[in-house]
Amino acid sequence: MRPAPVAAEVKAPEVDGSLLAIVTHWRVVVADLAQHFGVDLYDPAVLDRPWPGVRTMLFALLDMPESRLRRVLTIDKG
Repeated sequence: MRPAPVAAEVKAPEVDGSLLAIVTHWRVVVADLAQHFGVDLYDPAVLDRPWPGVRTMLFALLDMPESRLRRVLTIDKG
């Protein structure tokens, strides 16, 4: 019997969740919030909302594989 070959270590891609990276792609944030949450960031009613709720939705986009934001901020370390 031969030992099983050792698979090369594959590193999972990382997502750059820094504020600079997010702000750099703000147009993507606006589009994703509209598509996934139905939120228009330029609507006065949304602008009157407390920031934590909007921030929560924004960071939720980083956890959604289908979001544009996650795709543009993914760094392949492999």
